[in-house]
Amino acid sequence: MVFKLSVEFTPKWHTSMLKDLAGLIDELGFDTIWVSDHYHNRNVFIVLSVIASATHRAKIGPAVLSPYLHHPAYIAQSILTLADLAKGRVVCGIGAGDFLSLMQLGFERLNPVRVVRDALLSVRILLKGNALNVYSPAFKLINAKLNFGDQNNIPIYVGAQGDNMLKMAARLADGILVNFSDEDMLRYAYNLIYRTIADAGRNPSNIDVVAHTSVSISDDVSLAKKAALPYAAYILAGSSDTILERLDVSIEKASKIRSAILRMDLQEAKSFVEDEVDKFAIYGTSEQVAEKLLAIRSLGYEHIVIGSPIGPDLQKAVVLLNTEVLPRLKDEED
Repeated sequence: MVFKLSVEFTPKWHTSMLKDLAGLIDELGFDTIWVSDHYHNRNVFIVLSVIASATHRAKIGPAVLSPYLHHPAYIAQSILTLADLAKGRVVCGIGAGDFLSLMQLGFERLNPVRVVRDALLSVRILLKGNALNVYSPAFKLINAKLNFGDQNNIPIYVGAQGDNMLKMAARLADGILVNFSDEDMLRYAYNLIYRTIADAGRNPSNIDVVAHTSVSISDDVSLAKKAALPYAAYILAGSSDTILERLDVSIEKASKIRSAILRMDLQEAKSFVEDEVDKFAIYGTSEQVAEKLLAIRSLGYEHIVIGSPIGPDLQKAVVLLNTEVLPRLKDEED
C-alpha cells in the first residue's frame, strides 16, 4: 500500500488565500484536500468550488458534514454538483459534528450513531440517482430522488472517535477519519476498526482508514504550540466524557473550556488547555512532527491527514511538510 499524506483546511482564511494554497498542495503531490465545516467559518462548498478550479490532481471534499445541519439530500446534491467541477476527484466526509456548535444553533445531537449511519446510507443511494424513503431521528426522506446522479462510487468517509461510531464506520463506510492526535487513542481505534472489519467480513484493502490529526509545524516550537492551542481547546471541548477519561482529562476542566468557548472567551479556553495540548494536537519543528507522525504510521495507518492549524504560517508549514516531513514518512516504504 502506498503511503498517503493529506491536508485539511479550516476555512477561516480568505478564500483567495486558500485557493493559492490548494494549488500549491496539488502541485506538491498531497493526496486529498479536505475542508472542515463550521457555521462560524466560510462556507465549505463555496470554498471547495474555488479549490476545484485551482487543482487538477488532488481529491477534494468536506470533512465533515453533520446530518443534523445538512439534510442528506442536500449533501448528495452538493457533492454531485462539486463533481461537475472536479470529476473523479470528489470525496465526502460525514460525521455527527461538534456538539458545541450544534448547541449554539439549537440542535441536539441525539442518537448520533444511528443518524450518521442513516445519512451515510441515504447519501450513497441518492448519489446514484435512486429514490428512497427514510425515517431517521434527525431527518426524513419521502420518495426522495435527485434528477441527476453518478453511477461511479464517490467515496463516503465517516469522521469518528467513539467506539460505536468507529464500529459502524468499519462496517459501512468507504473510509474512516479517525479524529485523534494521541498515539494511544489512535492505536486503540485502529485495533477496534480492524477487528470490526474482520467480523463484518469486509476486505480491509477496500477501506481507507485515516489518522485525522491536528498538526502545527514551525521552526519555532513556541509558535507552533501557540497556534495549536485554540484547535486543541475545541477538540477537547467536543470530546465525550468517555474519551476524556481515557485521555486522563478531568471533566471539570472540560466543562470550564466548554463554558469559555460558549462565552466566546478563547483566551480563557486556551489557558485551560495549555497543559493538555499534547493529547489533542501534534506540534513542533519539522523533525519533531515527523517523529510523531512516524509513530502513528508504525501503528498501521497508511493515510494521515494533517489537520488544522497546520502551522502559524500556513504556506511555510505546507512547504516544510513537503520538504522535511513527507520524505521521512516515505522513507519507511524503502
